Amino acid sequence: MTSDKIIISAIIVSYLPNKDILISLIKSLTSQADNIILVDNGGGKDAYDSLVHDKFKLEYIPLEKNEGLGFALNVGFKRSIDLNSDYVATFDQDSSPSLGLIGGLLKVHIELQAGGVNCAAVAPVFFDSRDSAKIYFPFYREEDKSIRSFYPHSTDESYVEVDTLITSGMLIRGDVWRSGVHYDPTYFVDYTDPDWCYRVRFQGYKLFGCLRVEMGHAPSDSPPVRIFGRSFFHYSPLRRYYYFRNTIKFCSNAYVSKTWKIRLLIGLLIRYFVNIIIDKNKYKSLKMMTYGIFAGFRNKSGPYNG
Repeated sequence: MTSDKIIISAIIVSYLPNKDILISLIKSLTSQADNIILVDNGGGKDAYDSLVHDKFKLEYIPLEKNEGLGFALNVGFKRSIDLNSDYVATFDQDSSPSLGLIGGLLKVHIELQAGGVNCAAVAPVFFDSRDSAKIYFPFYREEDKSIRSFYPHSTDESYVEVDTLITSGMLIRGDVWRSGVHYDPTYFVDYTDPDWCYRVRFQGYKLFGCLRVEMGHAPSDSPPVRIFGRSFFHYSPLRRYYYFRNTIKFCSNAYVSKTWKIRLLIGLLIRYFVNIIIDKNKYKSLKMMTYGIFAGFRNKSGPYNG
């Protein structure tokens, strides 16, 4: 880097976004990032055209078609690195970051670095921004062949080491991407972030979830259904295909532990039946989940081709 100033870029990946929500996200990042890069898989140009680009430090990178999340993130990261970014924050189009989000995450990064921790990324704790009550999503870490969950109220620690983080709201050291740990575009959407996280950890980096920095997020088409304390999300039949295919694809990797493989595959079986109950288009959902399972075992990747 050429100066002592910490340079932060923010990447937003969009695909058929709600224009008002996307504009609100861009505005909320203006005071937090030196550069905002909108990588558009389709449908984001209206939001871009509605803003004064210089005022909002906004760059627009349209892709010719929907290339998926991993491809778009790699495009955004390449541009961020070209801009000499020390840290890169990644966001989905429907994220709701507070004005102090990136500053709070950066503070944790600096504290960990000062303590000699080789931290690749930190992320806030999430709550569903559509719920009337603030219900948090946990962080997870494998301990002694079991999976432990962490909530803001379950520990006095301000941050915890975790196994995986969600892309939206993650603050990543630019050096990690420079070292060659990029996103795998073959996942297309689901498991893009866990796969990156596991490969990062396999390279010796650590990940941390920040329990005192929080962000609203809308991770599915509508608020989740909660059954026996677990959240089950509403998705389109096509997303069901990607989730089921990519769960199997992800679990085939040697860097995923046996404990996590068992948990994810049992969860997949439970979701197969629960999704039939909660989804509106039950037949098509069942069909696409089944297609996804067979596609996963056949090692198919990339976009669904019918």
